[in-house]
Amino acid sequence: SFFNSALDYELSVLRNYAVPLLRSVSPLSSEFAMATLLIDFLENFNPILPDKVPRFSLLREFIGGSGFSY
Repeated sequence: SFFNSALDYELSVLRNYAVPLLRSVSPLSSEFAMATLLIDFLENFNPILPDKVPRFSLLREFIGGSGFSY
């Protein structure tokens, strides 16, 4: 069995980080076609600003600002 911790709004938040990085892929790169496909996919989601994500959300472990301390 497994635990799916995905939240409905994750891709809308991650879009803010991923799209600029994907746009930086050179058209001469072998990864350009995949980057373009990912951009097209992510642009289907309305962006949600990271400050709307609760501090104790698991997503914060990936975008920073987590309320957890280790």
